[in-house]
Amino acid sequence: MSVVVIVPAFNAAHTLPRQLSAPDSQTNLNFRVIVSDNRSSDNTKSLCAGWKPKFLQLDLVEAYARQGVAHARNSAITASTEDLILICDADDRVHPGWVEAMVRALATSSSATGPLHIIHPDQRDPIEMWNTDAVPIAMKFRGYMPGCNMGMRREVLTSVGLFDEDLSLGQEDVDFGWRITAAGLDITLAPEAVVDYYQRPGLRTLLRQQWRYGRGHVHLYDKHRHDPGIPAPASIRTSLRWFWEWAKQLPGVARRGGLSRALGAVSFEGARFSETIRRHTSSPL
Repeated sequence: MSVVVIVPAFNAAHTLPRQLSAPDSQTNLNFRVIVSDNRSSDNTKSLCAGWKPKFLQLDLVEAYARQGVAHARNSAITASTEDLILICDADDRVHPGWVEAMVRALATSSSATGPLHIIHPDQRDPIEMWNTDAVPIAMKFRGYMPGCNMGMRREVLTSVGLFDEDLSLGQEDVDFGWRITAAGLDITLAPEAVVDYYQRPGLRTLLRQQWRYGRGHVHLYDKHRHDPGIPAPASIRTSLRWFWEWAKQLPGVARRGGLSRALGAVSFEGARFSETIRRHTSSPL
């Protein structure tokens, strides 16, 4: 089956070479790469042109109509015709067997994801393993594919549509996975489809990212709050009590995993609680 690897990119000239060097070393080289440039103001576009001779086929799509990773993915999807669609991020690195493992998983499943090796740039032992044993589940509700490591058959899009571009703060990958599951389709774990998932360097950048994700968590719940089986939202009093108990554990988290990770968690949960109050709504803990 024909395969396309989609890489959404926004001002990714610094990190994109790391990701583009990874497909070049794949055990399965029978695929096309599409870099979807989402209004980059750096030299992402010219950098891609320089990499073209290294690939059997590397194309650039201009995803300029709207800012956001969902729009970048959708633009590349609609510009492609391949049977299998694999998606990764411009600031990560797929392992050499990633394409082959995804193709193998999608031979029997409609969609797939794989483990993440989380790279923390501020730690001596920077690798943390995540998503190694099962497909991740969000809000104790349904499984999903992290946007940095996903694959699907094209017919999945006939059932669920494209990524929701209105979820511009994040969680659009969770929403997409939930819709796949709701449509009765499966998401399987491909244990050998591994991605090195690089955390954002710089504390300010990390905090801004996690604040956006925390707000997006509430927007995601608002969209699906009437879905059958979704957990009931927590009351403000319960949320405050939970937040206090969770905050007391942060010193231990900082000692074990680094101060930046602990502060990132604070940013996410603070944004989630703030957005809950701002929108006069709630969400599961």
